[in-house]
Amino acid sequence: MRIRQAFILLLAFIAGHSVWGQLPEQQAQQIDAFANQLLEDWTVPGIGLGIVHNNKVVCVKGYGQRNLESKAPVTPNTLFAIGSSSKAFTAISVLQQAEEGVVDLDAPVLDYLPEFRMYDDYVTQHLSVRDLLCHRSGLPRHDLSWYGSAASRAELLERLQYLEPSAGFRETFQYQNLMFMTAGYLVGQVANSTWEQEVQQRLFKPLGMERANFDIDQMEKAEDAALPYQKTAAGEILKMPYRNINAIGPAGSINASPKEMTAWLLALLNGGSYMGEQVFAGSSVQEAMTPVMTVPGGWSTALQYDNGGAPVSYGLGWFISNHKGRKLVTHGGNIDGFSAEVALLPGDSIGIVVLTNLNGNPVPGILRNYVLDLLTGSDIRDWNGEALKMREKQEEASLAEAEDVVRQEGTSPSHDLEAYTGTFMHPGYDEIIITHKGDSLFAKLVAAPEPMPLGHYHYDVFYNDDPDWGETKVQFLTNFEGNVDQLKVQLEPSLPAMTLDRKPEPIAFTAEELKVYTGTYLIMGVQPVTVELDGETLKMEVPGQPAYTLVNEQGQRFTLKGLEGYTALFQQNAEGEVYKVTLIQPNGQFSGEKQNED
Repeated sequence: MRIRQAFILLLAFIAGHSVWGQLPEQQAQQIDAFANQLLEDWTVPGIGLGIVHNNKVVCVKGYGQRNLESKAPVTPNTLFAIGSSSKAFTAISVLQQAEEGVVDLDAPVLDYLPEFRMYDDYVTQHLSVRDLLCHRSGLPRHDLSWYGSAASRAELLERLQYLEPSAGFRETFQYQNLMFMTAGYLVGQVANSTWEQEVQQRLFKPLGMERANFDIDQMEKAEDAALPYQKTAAGEILKMPYRNINAIGPAGSINASPKEMTAWLLALLNGGSYMGEQVFAGSSVQEAMTPVMTVPGGWSTALQYDNGGAPVSYGLGWFISNHKGRKLVTHGGNIDGFSAEVALLPGDSIGIVVLTNLNGNPVPGILRNYVLDLLTGSDIRDWNGEALKMREKQEEASLAEAEDVVRQEGTSPSHDLEAYTGTFMHPGYDEIIITHKGDSLFAKLVAAPEPMPLGHYHYDVFYNDDPDWGETKVQFLTNFEGNVDQLKVQLEPSLPAMTLDRKPEPIAFTAEELKVYTGTYLIMGVQPVTVELDGETLKMEVPGQPAYTLVNEQGQRFTLKGLEGYTALFQQNAEGEVYKVTLIQPNGQFSGEKQNED
């Protein structure tokens, strides 16, 4: 299930303010021309660029606009969301604690977070701190379990145990945001603080990153901050809301300016030293930038490396490859309305940061590679031309994409549409709410800004094929009583469709309506159980035990208040008379007929 994307046509691109250092004038002009061309070709509102070389900041510059409505330009101090480029900050935070001996990278996460649980018990017991930082947990992205959720960091941690893996533990690289969230949570717990406080005090402060922050509320209040934009399927550029991802923060919530990010680049290139202060150890930089996992080939293509086809690796918070034979360390970032790139050529003392305010665009990688070619004196490859051709091919492929399921014509739903409505839940995800209006159903996932319309596909399968959503199918399932009680939808692309259970909807009975449940039931023909009305509340009494309050869960099902896992399911005959109760307990199910009063 993809989230709706929306966007105004960008007509202007204006060079903003700049700070140029030792970069030769010709190179500066070439970069200006190339950046402005990218604004036009990719309809990106604005670009923030920072370059360091030989221990100096040689460029901090803004192109285009941070706000299309006001036409405010991008400046060196414009704040952008850097997305997953935040992961390198989290990795260094963990490594700082490892430097001090308070965290062992190869110790189980359980040693520091006793509440930590994964789907598989073996993984729970053995997953290490290092595993969190290199994407080898076996867990696929499961991004919709946190995206747009109001759940806290602790609540997301608790959900991990319900999320299925799609690969074996330490078997392969699978990019995973929740693991980095866990790493940041661990940093805070070990320090009796929070990840935010640790990064602020131990990284931002000594690096002079005074405006950098972790909270979208601060971003919105800032005087010089970029607005987020998205592109519709029709090609329009429209402003979109800022996305609050505080809970997943260690994986991608940092907001910073190009100028501030150059300080981060300098520290990384100088073994953790900045302005004469050792902010973090050089050994930590080396550890973070040492390959741990080989990255599947698809990532090589997506990231557009000029590495001669060599494997791409992942260290701790960094992708590691080469650029025309030179070691390249990089990490991109994408979050609603922003795309970023942070890259280093350590052997050449080159660092680059590219920040943009358009969702999911390739400009950061294209500009990165162009600057690398320019500064290393390499033949300049036509990065932009190749990317434009790639876009054209992808658009053609999308149009030619065949339907993967054969639609059965002439079928109809098994129930009235109202019967499909309700709230459906999965313990690892937020709720999906199904509503009904007119001749359509609507699905509301917490991450979506508005409900997604669902038309009938066939049988009890409904779908949406709006290009801004992406094709999505939802299947409804019925129980033995013929009631719709489950929903299937593919929330994680690498796994089969997940089953979500219908959330019980209690009935508000009147005292008069509750009278039909009162009486004595003989459980298994031996044990009498009495149900009585106390005001407007049903009470169940078992000889020798206190009376239990019955609370309606759904339909004829009641829970026993104060007894987890205990429910009473009543049954009615055709005349609406209650004649039987089944007590459902952890140790089994026990039924009894209602006894005649005489």
